[in-house]
Amino acid sequence: MYNVWDLIGRYIPLLKCLKLKSRKGLIVVSLSRFLLIPCFYFTAKYGDQGYMILLTSFLGLSNGYLTVCVLTAAPEGYKGPEQNALGNLLVLFLAGGLFAGATLDWLWLIGKGW
Repeated sequence: MYNVWDLIGRYIPLLKCLKLKSRKGLIVVSLSRFLLIPCFYFTAKYGDQGYMILLTSFLGLSNGYLTVCVLTAAPEGYKGPEQNALGNLLVLFLAGGLFAGATLDWLWLIGKGW
């Protein structure tokens, strides 16, 4: 469900009226995703599988949407060389996050004794 909604979230900014361009808005929405941590915790402890699927779907949707919005809105307002450098930094941190997530997932599985 995460990957399906992530894919859908990446296409939502194609609709100009739904694309978030404000930098402050992007920061607020990105930081508000930290509220999902207690939601996942309490759902895992007390909730049902349906709620976990709903939270995972929302996480994927917001991840795809924010990835596209941030990568397209961040370089605006800068000139050529600065745009290039900022784009390179964004891709570097995106790839670093993917690498860290995959590595930590792998270590998690090893730690379980599989």
